[in-house]
Amino acid sequence: MEWISGESEATTARRGRTIAAGSVNCGQSPIELEAMEPWSESLLAKLLRITPGAAPRNVALERFIRAYIIVAVTLALGGFFAWLAIGGGMLPAMQVLISVLVVSCPCASGVALPLTRDLATSQLRRLGVFIREGEVWTKLEQVRHVVFDKTGTLTLEAMTLLNPEVLRLLSAEERAVLLAMVQINPHPVSGCLREQLLADGVEPALCAAVTETIGFGLEVKHSGAVWRLGRPEWAGGTKGDCVFSRNGEVLAAFHFGEEARADAVEEIATLRQQGRRVSILSGDRREKVDAMADRLHLSRTDCHAEMTPEGKAEWIASNDHRDTLYIGDGANDSLAFDKAWCTGTPAIDRGLLEQKSDFYFLGRGLNGIRALFNTAATRRRTAQCVVAFAIAYNAVAIALCLLGRMNPLMAAILMPASSLVSLAIVFIGCTRKKQ
Repeated sequence: MEWISGESEATTARRGRTIAAGSVNCGQSPIELEAMEPWSESLLAKLLRITPGAAPRNVALERFIRAYIIVAVTLALGGFFAWLAIGGGMLPAMQVLISVLVVSCPCASGVALPLTRDLATSQLRRLGVFIREGEVWTKLEQVRHVVFDKTGTLTLEAMTLLNPEVLRLLSAEERAVLLAMVQINPHPVSGCLREQLLADGVEPALCAAVTETIGFGLEVKHSGAVWRLGRPEWAGGTKGDCVFSRNGEVLAAFHFGEEARADAVEEIATLRQQGRRVSILSGDRREKVDAMADRLHLSRTDCHAEMTPEGKAEWIASNDHRDTLYIGDGANDSLAFDKAWCTGTPAIDRGLLEQKSDFYFLGRGLNGIRALFNTAATRRRTAQCVVAFAIAYNAVAIALCLLGRMNPLMAAILMPASSLVSLAIVFIGCTRKKQ
C-alpha cells in the first residue's frame, strides 16, 4: 500500500475485505477482485491524472530582452533626432542611429543567459539530478520550505534488515536455501533478504518449487527437510518479525524496519542551516513518523502522520506561499504535487511522479537536493554577472555613440566582442569548481 497510502508495511487482505485500487500484490498467487466503483470515480484515477502543462517560457529573460530592445531603440532614435536638432546633419545623425542599434544588439544576453541554464542542467545531470521543467530555476530562488514524504523518500523503498549479523551465522547450505526461497518472491521481506544474500556473494541452492501460504510465508522441501520462512507462529519460532526454520527448528529470527537514507540527517541539517524550514507529510502511522522526526532532529509538530492523499494536498494548498518544494515518490503524493510551487522525486520506476515533477534525482541519498540548490545559486550569480556586464558595456558604448565617437564599423567589431566576453563569463561562472 506504500505508494497509494504511504503505509510502508505489507498487510494480508482476507476474503471480503475492501482494498484500494493500485495496491501491489506481494504474493506469488493471483488474486481475483471485484471493482466496487467505476474508474472515473476512483482515487487511483485522480492520483494518476496528469494535467498538461503550459509551454515552457523563460519569462524573466523575455522581460529583460523586451526592456533591452525598447531602451536601445529609444536611445537610437533620440540620438538621431538630437543630432538633427543641433544641426549636425543627416549623415552624422544616421551614423549615431546605426551605431547605437549595432553596438547594443541583445544577442550576447539572448545567448548567454539561456546558456547558464543549459550548463547548470548539464552539471546536475552528471550528479544524477535531472531537470524536467526549465522554470524550476526561477522557482528555486523562492523556495523557503522543503516538505518530504517519508516512506520511499526519506527512507529507501526496500525494507532494512536490522540484525544482518544473523545471516552470517547460517551455514553455506542454509544461506543457499534461503536465497532460493526468496530470489523470485516479490514480498518486501524477500527483497530485503535477497539483497543482503546477493551482496554477500551467495549462490542459490537447486531446490524444488517454493510454495507460498498466503499470509504466513514460504515453504520448500530440500535435502529431506522442510524449510520455512515466515511468521514465527507458522515457521516454528516465538521471536522476530520473520523466522527461517528447518523441520521446525529455528535457524534465524529476522527483525526488519525502515532506515532513513544514509545522508538524510546531514542533508536536512544543511537545508535548515540555509534558512529553510523542513516538514514531513506521511500516510504512515504516528509512532513511525515520530521516530523519523527524532532521528532527523525535526520538531514533531512539523511532521504529520496518517495523512490521506487529499489531506496532503489540502495541507500544501494552505501552507504553500509560492515558496514550497515538495519531495515525494508515490501516487499518494500526486495530489500534493498539483498544489506545490516546486516538486521533485527520487523515484522514476513507476512512470508517474517524474512526469509531474520539476526535477528527479537518482541514487540512495538526498545529496541531489543540496546539489540542486547550490547549482541554482551559482547559475543565479553567473546570470547577474552577465546582466551587470551587459549594462556596463551598453552604458559606455551607447554613450560613445551618442557623442558621435563611434562609427558603424567599430560598433560591428565591439558587438561580437561583447558576446564573447558574455560567453566567457558564463563558462567561467558555471563550470568553476568549488574549492
